[in-house]
Amino acid sequence: MNILNDLSLARHTTMHIGGPAHEIIEVFNESDVAEAVSYARNKNYPLLVIGQGSNLIFSDKGFDGCVVINKISGLSINKISGQVKVGGGVSWHELVVKTVEAGLIGIEAMAMIPGTCGATPVNNIGAYGQELKDVFLSLRAYDTHTNQYVIMKKIECQFGYRSSRFKDKEHGRYIITELTLQLQQTPARYTAPDYPSLIKRLAAKGINETTPQQVMETVMEIRSEKLPDPSKLASVGSFFKNPILANSKVEQLLRHYPDMPHFPQNNTQTTKLSGGWLIEKAGLKGMHKNGIWVYEGSALVLVNEHGASFKDLWSMVSLIQSTVSTMFGVMLEPEPELFV
Repeated sequence: MNILNDLSLARHTTMHIGGPAHEIIEVFNESDVAEAVSYARNKNYPLLVIGQGSNLIFSDKGFDGCVVINKISGLSINKISGQVKVGGGVSWHELVVKTVEAGLIGIEAMAMIPGTCGATPVNNIGAYGQELKDVFLSLRAYDTHTNQYVIMKKIECQFGYRSSRFKDKEHGRYIITELTLQLQQTPARYTAPDYPSLIKRLAAKGINETTPQQVMETVMEIRSEKLPDPSKLASVGSFFKNPILANSKVEQLLRHYPDMPHFPQNNTQTTKLSGGWLIEKAGLKGMHKNGIWVYEGSALVLVNEHGASFKDLWSMVSLIQSTVSTMFGVMLEPEPELFV
């Protein structure tokens, strides 16, 4: 393991907000993980594991403990069975590209989601009609309560919409070191995920019979237009979840806003709305306040323009939440993990 001298969490997160940690440690294998846990425990420090810091927001006071950065590598792709094993520190986008190149499908529409593979189960990531839980088989993780490695199947992870047991019930208990996914070989007649904006873009490009490569590249085009490059503009991607409401509530809203995008959820009495549309309709898209910008490409995205503080960020978050709530009766929930 490698103990870093740079303790600023703002430098280790894509939003570039957050004070210092007591210790920041990089781990490169499973032995390092156990050593880092022991190191933090001996110093009586709380422990937090991150990847690229792409879905985390720290307060200005930082983290009163030890932050471990997962750098565990490794990737194995079985083209025949479709089974994929990947280290927790591998870039998720890199995995998507490699699996498409291998002729496998199941995650091609989740290209360019920032972060590492070890972080993906925490939020049960998803995009353009695909979701991690749909291809997830198991994970390997270090249990900090028992000091042993465990294998956890999908049912044990308790996946929900942008949630899991790792985010809610047992946050911080498990350090995910490896994922096993079950993808499929590309069939002779491949069909793109049935997601409106993706289908519309493919049609606009004149693509009728598409390929996984074309779907991945099209998603990358859309995301590049809607989401800022974290290396150039500090953000965590989508800051708010798309709200899921009871059908009765959605029907009331549609009477007032018949053009409101809405997506009924299969086998439920609920419908998902576009959080970005709600923010834009409330007149907040493009707003600048205290160094925070509601991004022009997508109103779900907040950009830290020039070293804003957590206080500055939360002032904008509160404004958006209160304005949308007053106008629509809908409370937007932040998507990133918050350490305040």
